[in-house]
Amino acid sequence: MIVCLRTVGVPSPEHRRYLDWITEGRVRQDHGILAELVLEPTSGDGETVVVTIWPSHDVFDAWIATPDRDRLTASDVHAAVDYRPITRYDVVGGYLNHPGLGAVPDAYPEPESRLLPDGPDEEERP
Repeated sequence: MIVCLRTVGVPSPEHRRYLDWITEGRVRQDHGILAELVLEPTSGDGETVVVTIWPSHDVFDAWIATPDRDRLTASDVHAAVDYRPITRYDVVGGYLNHPGLGAVPDAYPEPESRLLPDGPDEEERP
């Protein structure tokens, strides 16, 4: 199994549409992707990171080489986002808590709503 990390520049006006595009599109599912997660700093400051998980380098390379890849990812939202280089990682240890992965919400809060005004310490955050 491999994990790919990529920072992306998502313009503020495209934020909601980008998250919806990731959730609704799932264009890589038919090409072997195991998971795709969009990460943003809790503070709201910093870059968006997209994490994709693939069963192997071969499956990921086949996705990259798919002649239909450009057609499958073509959209105004995809074109509006600045994609940085992908870094691949081999998974050499750890585990996945499958029930925990299923708890990821389908609706994402806007970045500003994630901030806790004078909120609890890090240990107390859910």
